[in-house]
Amino acid sequence: MLVDIDLLHFWMDQPTPVMALMLAMAMGALALFLCWISFYPPFAPHVQHWRGVVPPFVGVPAVLFGLLMTFLSQDVWDANRRAYRAVALEREQLATLVALTGNHGAEAANVPRSIRDYVEAVAGVEWKTMEKGEEAPEAETALNALTRAVSSAKIEPAFQRALIDTVLKLRSAREARLAISGAYPDDRKWAAVILIAFITQISIAVVHLDRARPQLLAQAIFCAAAIVTISLVAAVEEPYAPPKAVSSEPLESLLEKLPGE
Repeated sequence: MLVDIDLLHFWMDQPTPVMALMLAMAMGALALFLCWISFYPPFAPHVQHWRGVVPPFVGVPAVLFGLLMTFLSQDVWDANRRAYRAVALEREQLATLVALTGNHGAEAANVPRSIRDYVEAVAGVEWKTMEKGEEAPEAETALNALTRAVSSAKIEPAFQRALIDTVLKLRSAREARLAISGAYPDDRKWAAVILIAFITQISIAVVHLDRARPQLLAQAIFCAAAIVTISLVAAVEEPYAPPKAVSSEPLESLLEKLPGE
């Protein structure tokens, strides 16, 4: 593939300034190569035969780049909104469990401890594995233990049904969170955006075959706009991965309301 997937993943794992610098180096190298091949021997005489392409031609790949970037940005912002919403829903269900078990004393003593074990497994282990789009077996084990604790609690049937319903909602919220972490980044979309950006550079060079400096200036303006846009969107492409990861703090804050070891 023209855009290597491993290189794409390496690029997206970098801090935003490094991503911008790497992209600037790639686009700058292409701009200089296009200028060299357009105006300096031995290729320049052959390339100059293609002079005369009208300037509006550059709008075709540029519009495609803008549309792809718009759609990709919308996907990224939507994923981040859903990621925050999933964590908020998970916290809501955990807080409900804490409130429902708070007045049952020894009859439901295992439930708060199981809630603590689950929160610690999620915040301490699963948040790290989600950076790679994976779940943590420790969190699944803790959630299963919480389900058993709720099912075996010796409390009124009505309260127990409410607890079981809440645990099922908690499981659904966790599955939604894991689904979001496993779905990003979308390699094909990013490969398409970057390839179209390179093709736009080529189209800019084609319509500026008269002089080298105007060609380089036009390339610089487009590259600056593309680098800023692509880098800022790429920085938040993976909602649960650095550098702009969704925090586990809303879940960890519940530990203050739970009994210690």
